[in-house]
Amino acid sequence: MERVELRPFTLEGFHHRRQRKERNRRIGTAVVALGVAAAAFASLARALTSDRGTVPADQPSRRFVGTWTSTDVDGSSQTMTIGAAEEGGLEIVVRDDSAGVCSGAPSTMRGTGRLDGARQLVITSPVLTCDDGSEPVVPEGPPLEEQLRNLTFVHDPRAATLTDSFEVLWQREGATTSGGTWPQSSVEEVAEAQRLADAGDPRYTWQVDAELAAGANAGDAEIVARFFEEKLGWQGFRGEVGGHGGEYGVTSEGRATWEGVFVRCAPGRTNPLYPNDPEGRGCAPTIDQFRYETVKIKVAQLVRGGPSGLWVVARWVMLPPSDEPMTYGEESFTQRQIEQVAPPSDGEATALLQAFLQARIDGEGAQEFLRFPEDGEIPLLYATTSGAPYERSEIELIEGPVWPLGQRGFKIRLFAEGDETVVEQFIEVDRDETGPLMLEYWDWPGPSHPLTTENGQPVAEPYSYLDGVIFSAAPPWRERCLLGPCSLGHDNLQASLYVLADPRPVETGCLEGPAPANAEALAGRIRSDPDLEATEPVAVPVGGTPALRMDVVAAPGPSVCQNWGGVGVVTETGDPVVLGGGHRMRLYLLDLPEGLSARILTIAIVAPEPRFKAVVEAATPIVDSFQFRTR
Repeated sequence: MERVELRPFTLEGFHHRRQRKERNRRIGTAVVALGVAAAAFASLARALTSDRGTVPADQPSRRFVGTWTSTDVDGSSQTMTIGAAEEGGLEIVVRDDSAGVCSGAPSTMRGTGRLDGARQLVITSPVLTCDDGSEPVVPEGPPLEEQLRNLTFVHDPRAATLTDSFEVLWQREGATTSGGTWPQSSVEEVAEAQRLADAGDPRYTWQVDAELAAGANAGDAEIVARFFEEKLGWQGFRGEVGGHGGEYGVTSEGRATWEGVFVRCAPGRTNPLYPNDPEGRGCAPTIDQFRYETVKIKVAQLVRGGPSGLWVVARWVMLPPSDEPMTYGEESFTQRQIEQVAPPSDGEATALLQAFLQARIDGEGAQEFLRFPEDGEIPLLYATTSGAPYERSEIELIEGPVWPLGQRGFKIRLFAEGDETVVEQFIEVDRDETGPLMLEYWDWPGPSHPLTTENGQPVAEPYSYLDGVIFSAAPPWRERCLLGPCSLGHDNLQASLYVLADPRPVETGCLEGPAPANAEALAGRIRSDPDLEATEPVAVPVGGTPALRMDVVAAPGPSVCQNWGGVGVVTETGDPVVLGGGHRMRLYLLDLPEGLSARILTIAIVAPEPRFKAVVEAATPIVDSFQFRTR
């Protein structure tokens, strides 16, 4: 049997996966000018192309293609369309409804240019004509042709605007960049609306949302729906794009807030890239084939918290495009314009999976198909637990392509020993950031589902910490990083297991104590804490390394940290491991071997007192699996 090493799936980077799983003058009123502030995003934009070809989505020129508007200082309106030209060029058409050089008549300027770098469009020799047939007249200065030569537009990726040679700003057609409080415009108005809502005035009672105050997702809230429909004029929109569901919070005054990202869906259109995805099929892009107008919105209770508090839009901003490809990272979904990805075809995904599975049957080369190098160490890569090699395989599509990043989820089956042994795993197929298709070993059905089973039984998953602390755990233990330190959780037993490097004790008053010299000193600090009751440390081995084991509970009448909901015991980076009322903690404290990046390691198992014995039994295989590998 080939020994399969554990993949370094780090606790400190659990969210490595889907999160795995963000670039001098003006000539009267003759040409381009703008008297409004810079935009923070591209709103109702429609990317235009000339009839000579389209602009590939991965080229910098796509930032310029589209319709742009400005308002001249004399009040005239100007519209510019930028489209693709031959041989990679871009052409512009600028229309002014009242041009000064045409004595107030409309004008049209045309020209063709190229990108100078990624952010500058240079039109070498634009030509302006008056629509009534008269000749343009420049009151003073150089001739118009000379003033227009090498007309340059510089793209601001953060503001999604263009600035031309005359320091004039352009924004996408119909763009509204950002805003503040809505539907009221000040705290005073919100306070008056709250008073009227309390009196039952239907003009304001719709802004009261008890479910939202209790933490429900704002995507279903009336305040959000009416904002997009009445303020921005969006007929359709989507939130929770890519699984990012927004952030709920409560201020120190007890007033709730929620912040999230939404995209605009093109009305009356089916998304051609995702016709079968329940979320994506009814949400076609509004800018071009890939890009969506994207708004980050914060709703809040400004004058009163709780179920009767009035909700308003506190602020909103249209997010800018980005030069970087979309990924699962937080910045991709919260700091930039959302783009959908062309998903892999059935044939492409199947061919890649078949090659990957054949490599596993052959016994070598499977790692090269995986996106993350550590995935080359997925369990049972080339053989079963008994060492039997694989003989054949099957592929089953579970879901996908999933909007907007196009990933497909598959269940793969590998058979050995004449089909007596079956290994099942979940694999995701999507595009690498550079374009090629790649595979990821991933918990597609859900984080509590086993990633690997053998004859229906879960296979323990490997984890590592500090590039040398290695352990394994089988479902229903699962990773979680939502609150406090990253951990493994067991929902059935309401238990958590934490692994902390160089922990510090938490002292009375919720303060982080000084770093202990060693595990014995840490145990002494915990036992001396008046808010805790701890048993005498017992010497036990963990991974062949001497350790101290002790149980801890909260003392009667402890000094509870309100923000934590319990008594802090140890902390690694400011997020403490907490003991709530009626819970017990099993602690393992050990001095790490030299060669690792930390001196002390703590394993903390927390569970309700009635379930504590069962939890310790369930966690024992995890503790027993610890290994320490020094370089």
